[in-house]
Amino acid sequence: MSEDRTKPAYAAFLKGFASALLLAAVALGGVLAFETTRNAGQANAALPVFRVNHTEYGPQKVVYHVATRGSWRDRESEAWRLIAVLNNHIRAVEPADLSVTVIFQGDGIDALKRAKGNPNLAAAFDNLSKRGVSFRVCANTLEAYRLGLETLHGIKESDLVQAGVAELIHLQNQGYAYIKF
Repeated sequence: MSEDRTKPAYAAFLKGFASALLLAAVALGGVLAFETTRNAGQANAALPVFRVNHTEYGPQKVVYHVATRGSWRDRESEAWRLIAVLNNHIRAVEPADLSVTVIFQGDGIDALKRAKGNPNLAAAFDNLSKRGVSFRVCANTLEAYRLGLETLHGIKESDLVQAGVAELIHLQNQGYAYIKF
């Protein structure tokens, strides 16, 4: 093969390689900027606050279906994210009537198990209860996982439903909107 034929191929390779390096550098810059912003927020730096002119959402009925736990790296953060979403939803709809039910099924019960050992997380769930959020747990899940009520924060026998999915359909038939969490 002549040297003239390999030069264009080599030049094309170098050009493609340089483009890939440039894209990687741009992506890394974005990740670093995100991490810097996220870390700044953790240092209690002033975060932007957005206030939108109030929209009249009107009365709402909603069922949140919690069936998965957080990632293996930080499962507790998923419980905190649920609490944040519920609080944001309540604040957005107030003062209109809001009926919120959260059904924990399958791996979703992890949030209540974690609250059992974390007083701050437990207090956050208790606060939601005081604000009218109703928590339900799938009895089939407890049986399958061989768990007793004492392993979950704030759940009484009256909070159990036989089948989480059947309860979801029951509530949807009563006009509840469904949110998969």
